[in-house]
Amino acid sequence: LTTGQSPDGQQGSGSTTGRTSPGPVLVANAVSIASGRDHAYALDDQGRIWAWGDNAFGAVGDGTTVDRPTPVRLALTNVIEIEAGHYHGIALRSDGTVWTWGQGSLGQLGLGTTTNRPAPVQVPGIASAVHLAAGRDMSYVILADGTVRAFGSNAAGEVGDGTTTRRLSPVPVLGLTGVVELSGGRNHAIAVRSDGSAWTWGANDYGQIGDGTMTTRLLPVRVIASGVRHVDAGAEHTVALLDDGTVRTWGRGWRGQLGLGTTTNRLVPTAVGGLPTIVEVGDGRDQTYALTATGAVWAWGHNDLGQIGDGTTTTRNAPVLLPGLSGIGMAQGGRGHAVLLPVAPATPDTEPPTAPGQPAGTSTTPGSADLTWQAATDDRATTLTYRVFRDGGATPIATLSGPATGTIAFSDTGLEPGSIHTWTVDASDGTNQGPLSAASDPVTIATGPPPPTVLAQTGFEAGLTGWTGVRGLTVDAATGSPLDAPPSILASVTAAAGTAQLALSATAPAVCARIDLRLESFTGSRYAALKLRTAAGASVARIWVEPTGRLLVRADRTGTTLTTTATIGVNQWHRVQLCARTGAGGSLRLDLDGATVGSWAADAGLDPLARVQLGDDAAQTARVRFDALLATAWT
Repeated sequence: LTTGQSPDGQQGSGSTTGRTSPGPVLVANAVSIASGRDHAYALDDQGRIWAWGDNAFGAVGDGTTVDRPTPVRLALTNVIEIEAGHYHGIALRSDGTVWTWGQGSLGQLGLGTTTNRPAPVQVPGIASAVHLAAGRDMSYVILADGTVRAFGSNAAGEVGDGTTTRRLSPVPVLGLTGVVELSGGRNHAIAVRSDGSAWTWGANDYGQIGDGTMTTRLLPVRVIASGVRHVDAGAEHTVALLDDGTVRTWGRGWRGQLGLGTTTNRLVPTAVGGLPTIVEVGDGRDQTYALTATGAVWAWGHNDLGQIGDGTTTTRNAPVLLPGLSGIGMAQGGRGHAVLLPVAPATPDTEPPTAPGQPAGTSTTPGSADLTWQAATDDRATTLTYRVFRDGGATPIATLSGPATGTIAFSDTGLEPGSIHTWTVDASDGTNQGPLSAASDPVTIATGPPPPTVLAQTGFEAGLTGWTGVRGLTVDAATGSPLDAPPSILASVTAAAGTAQLALSATAPAVCARIDLRLESFTGSRYAALKLRTAAGASVARIWVEPTGRLLVRADRTGTTLTTTATIGVNQWHRVQLCARTGAGGSLRLDLDGATVGSWAADAGLDPLARVQLGDDAAQTARVRFDALLATAWT
């Protein structure tokens, strides 16, 4: 539901005519809303964003700068949270990445530039976000460890890093940990910690910080010691909901936005009277909303355009009950409009995906076949689960996730060279199973030289079973390589070793050890990601990673560092392989993502190779993930 002005389509109703009472916006199964100055977003139960309103700076996020009077769907999928700034948007995906779009003139997109972006772009350097917030020209990201990253305008210290320097890329909010919720206003912010305390920082010219002064705060200060359940920030006022269901407001009151019966500013949190027990609060620029457990809505503040939604254009200095409303779960306002989210049972998903297209198969590598097929389509889901069946069997040989558009690819391996096979596929939307595709034409599997002897292989499905000397490595089922399914192995160490060794099934004079590697952070000079050792434990060769992502190879017997031009992207999965040959004419080779970077003659000793080591046995401060180890005889 929306209310208020609509010259840029803020109502989402298809009209530019405003209204003074809430009316419908056609977005099915919305689960969350957010409102900017003159635009708004709704997030549906399929993880898709719908947007409407003013789009002059690309705030709608549909790749254009054309105002949208009715909701349009953004290309971004798997979204779990949305927030809106003055003229920009920010979204959190289920993989912990953050995406921004719209106006970037003050760095509020966190992309290192001041360029506007009309469609979502991933914010670099953030991979473990859990919550978001946006102010007028700044953005905030709460990480899984409870710390906050901020970027954008900082003229009044609203970034919270102790300066007034504009930040084009994410920087830490200093002195703040254990954060579970955060909200941004025009030039200030408020956060709630896990202990229920509320902390504010930024501009304070109207008392919006709430510390009893009008002094700008460049770092967070505590304003409520405990019992805070939820907070929201308007342009220059702040509202907090306490655990006992009461509401506190403070800051600028000139338009009644504090709900205290006057237009007086308040420098400390002050209880709002005349309200029943409240379970949720929300803010607009100069208006405030409070919701009860039954979804009734109380509102107060500026109402010149009907943004309160009480059927009038009368500004309200004290709470009024919006007539005819119940079952409302969220309320968010902009400059002259508001968005309210009814909490209604979702419409059941009963329609299955269509059958995928007929698979097309080829075999150019001995023992494997490469398949492609046209994606199935679905009425709701944008990501589907595909099952692959071979030769008419009833049990799938593989299950993979893929989009509901475009072409899907899959490789079937471990097949008998010269054998002949067919494949079928189907798709599921998580609730409904779709029909099988037509069977592929028969494919004859290519023949060739036998594959290399596998000396060790694991995707870490059994964790670190069989590994010795394990220090600082843990199994992380939440993140895996894009080339292999989770789990992955995580080395997250601070001034400590993170390492483990695995014995090969047989000693060999020439071994290639391959690992999927993701460097997330590293403080130091060089991190030893992969080593090859003898049975006696002597290190023969290793791959080093520098903080910039550059790879180096070291011949450990001679202590020679072999410099390469190979570089991996930080926070990206890469497949790296180190090959070592011992004995007379010893040599080393480095491969990156399937391409050989370099080969070197090296004195690798006489003893055969017998162990693979992941991670560094020296004390380091790093966060690195490993997945999909494969060690083979180097022929």
